[in-house]
Amino acid sequence: MDSLEHPLLSPLLCPAFRSEYFRFSYKHIEYLHDRDLSFIKINLPYYFPNAKDNKSFLSAYIDHGHCLYPLYWCNNKESRHESSCGACECTEIGTTYYFCDKCKQPYHKECVESPPLIKSPHHPKHNLQLITPQRTAHPGDDSKIIYCSYCDANYKYNPLKLLYYCFICNFGLDPVCATKPSFMNYHKRHEHTLNHFPRKTDLICDVCGVSDSNYIIYVCLQCDFVVHKKCIHLPFVIRISRHDHRLSFNYSLPKILSCGVCRQKVDDNYGNYSCIKDCKYVVHSKCATRIDVWDGKELEEEPEEENEDLNSFEVIGDGIIKHCSHSHHMMSEKKATNIVYDDKNPCQACLLPFSGGGVYICMKSNCDFVLHEACANLPRTKQHIAYPHPFILQVNDTNYCFFCGYCDRLSYGFRYVCSKGGESISIDVQCAAISEPFDHQCHTHPLFLSNELGKNRSCSICGKEKLLTLNCMECGFFLCFYCATLPYKVRYEYDEHFLTLSYKENVSLSWCEVCEETLDSNKWIYTCNECGATFHIKCLLGNCATYVKPAQNLLFDGDRFNIIPSNRLTRPICNDCGRRCQDKQMFEVYDDDDQKRLYCFHHFEVDDG
Repeated sequence: MDSLEHPLLSPLLCPAFRSEYFRFSYKHIEYLHDRDLSFIKINLPYYFPNAKDNKSFLSAYIDHGHCLYPLYWCNNKESRHESSCGACECTEIGTTYYFCDKCKQPYHKECVESPPLIKSPHHPKHNLQLITPQRTAHPGDDSKIIYCSYCDANYKYNPLKLLYYCFICNFGLDPVCATKPSFMNYHKRHEHTLNHFPRKTDLICDVCGVSDSNYIIYVCLQCDFVVHKKCIHLPFVIRISRHDHRLSFNYSLPKILSCGVCRQKVDDNYGNYSCIKDCKYVVHSKCATRIDVWDGKELEEEPEEENEDLNSFEVIGDGIIKHCSHSHHMMSEKKATNIVYDDKNPCQACLLPFSGGGVYICMKSNCDFVLHEACANLPRTKQHIAYPHPFILQVNDTNYCFFCGYCDRLSYGFRYVCSKGGESISIDVQCAAISEPFDHQCHTHPLFLSNELGKNRSCSICGKEKLLTLNCMECGFFLCFYCATLPYKVRYEYDEHFLTLSYKENVSLSWCEVCEETLDSNKWIYTCNECGATFHIKCLLGNCATYVKPAQNLLFDGDRFNIIPSNRLTRPICNDCGRRCQDKQMFEVYDDDDQKRLYCFHHFEVDDG
């Protein structure tokens, strides 16, 4: 307690004890059930009860581990407490709060001094009852979670959380929000005082353009201005993942445009974000501030950052470079007009074969390090359309295997890594190259990443449910990142021609040259336009889909292993599934006893669910 200035003992009860008193006495506790939710109705006051109840009450209080007066009133003007409030879990504690010796937790003054029943200006029609949520009938169903209608904090099962709730209107407020005033002044958003509109109604917010009665609404009757409470403090200048320039908030547009995120019409009667460079790019307010689009930073008073063009190599001479992934050797540019198709020594970055175009080849005679010209020019940092934070190119750990966060494909080539936003994501260079609009050789219309937040779509090619899909706005075609990055042109060892990716009407009913099973014309296949040979994708490319090649001393999840070709006359048996592996490659792993074990790709495959 060294950081607290002159703490005073308080005759108030700890909120944790009020929430758990039902373990010792049912006198002040009542169970309630609503919409498959279970609540404990707290009728226990926030101060010590009268004298006749003190004996039994104090016994329960001591059994709970609390001393007589465990709460201290704290007024620490020099620093804020680092912990969140133990009752509402809000991280904004401030400099005045209560502190419990038993719980070692700070508590808001409002959370401690919360009477069982209140009347709030945010919900004047009914009284609000103090409750603590219990387990739901369906714990995995997020639709049963209740929220604070003011700050939008969710109240999943937590036996210590306090909430004021109206069971008639399904309206909730945490103890701090319940004491907020019914008016607000924020002149950056609107010049007049905004007053809370207490009734639930479908009024369109002038800032986000959405009608949603689940949110608290503020109005200015003088100007006929309506705004959701959550929209009042929306940023004024932002940067999003879908556009190269900053966007600024405005209430009107010179002409009707489509949203750069959802691709739907933007109504110029409501707020939106448009490009500050006047490049005719506009986004709905709701779409621009999605957690998968915006990084959460307000840039209104921040200086414009200079775009750093960080190359991955140093130019040594005419056509000669030193690449950051291969600094001990010089590499020379070679226009590979004489290279028809080389899958023996693929590119070190994307692990794809060469089929014409420019390459960089190591000048040292005994080194086979090569790069596509495009892969050699990969930028050090990259902003991807599917994530609000920038990615950093990783090239020095190419013996490290990873699953791409977008296509779920195993790879050990170059990767882009981002550790911001509360999670670490690695993506391969093929997925990193996808941008909007995405043009695929097998589809006539451009594709856009216009997914609704949190909504799965079925890929039109593989049929798998994915959160990230590239969508056609004209014909309802959806393409997952795995199928979008399949190579369009490949070679088969027993066919002298190129095979191309084909879909639906481009192929007639036939059979696969490898497994000899009938092909489904509704799924993509590889076909030879010269001789008519057709192949399943996995039969031709394998489960790894050409993103790995035979290699030694690879690392995955702390284990070292080798990737070996499965080209013997007799197919090896997988030590995991006990069947002969039909894939083109296998994983060779050594256990603690130095015994060699072979596994097929499915042993390492990421769970699609």
